[in-house]
Amino acid sequence: MKRHWDINPLPPPEGSDDQGPDPFSAYLLLAFVVVAPLIYFGPQLRTIEAWIVKAYSTLEGWLIPIRDWFVGFVA
Repeated sequence: MKRHWDINPLPPPEGSDDQGPDPFSAYLLLAFVVVAPLIYFGPQLRTIEAWIVKAYSTLEGWLIPIRDWFVGFVA
């Protein structure tokens, strides 16, 4: 009978040194995955951030008079 090693692999033998990657390598990989796109896409991220800040300030400018009108009734 043929065994499907890719579907149901056997566990590593007892005393095996193959315990997977060490935690330090995992942290280095995580740092690379987070920092590398920030470095590579830096200028585009600044443009997107500026657009979000401008949209927020525009929305805030529209909502401040409504807030002041509502707070005037409540207070």
